Amino acid sequence: MVVLDPAHGGTDTGARGSGGIRESEVLLNFSTQVRKALESTGIRVVETRQGNDNPSFDDRSAIANGQRGAVFITLHISSTGPPSTVRVYIFAPPYELGVATPAASPATNDRNGLLSWDRAQIPFLPLSQHLAELTQIQLTHRFRGSPGTHLAAAVRQLRNVAAPAIAIELSSVSVEDRATLFEMAPNLAEGVARAVTSFRSYYDAAPSIPSSSGGN
Repeated sequence: MVVLDPAHGGTDTGARGSGGIRESEVLLNFSTQVRKALESTGIRVVETRQGNDNPSFDDRSAIANGQRGAVFITLHISSTGPPSTVRVYIFAPPYELGVATPAASPATNDRNGLLSWDRAQIPFLPLSQHLAELTQIQLTHRFRGSPGTHLAAAVRQLRNVAAPAIAIELSSVSVEDRATLFEMAPNLAEGVARAVTSFRSYYDAAPSIPSSSGGN
């Protein structure tokens, strides 16, 4: 199952362009098209929101965490960047970015031996990296000027996900006409569907990962 997360929503509009484009609104269109492309391959899809609401980070990640064999993909639109380009991210623990010391790294479990909720993504990073690589290859092929490799950042939506998880960020809300953004949707949907289909056999063959979180 793929959990599709159109970021933001409700009072959180996300990035806003000078032409009135709101990230949270545009993402619903992208999520719908990606969902249809995935479902056409036989993959079950659940969206974290289908309207102008704003589930919490924990509510979004819990949808994936409650399923066996799930994949989590969060969609974003940046406020800057070359128009019609796409970047794929995996979660980078803060200590790797110099925000925390190694002593506070996610290798430290709680006293029950379980990895804490806000470190749930750590055991899945190798799988997330493989999914990100496949996805970035597909999207770079379709969107000229996009990076050749995926990136890593402390993406909040990914931190609590106990499943392979990536963030996809398109550029950008700064375009004058939202039609320029909407033109990206079919190629985005096709690229994601191909990447997830390729990842599926790899994921099925991967060793099972024990539960890494004590709950939310």
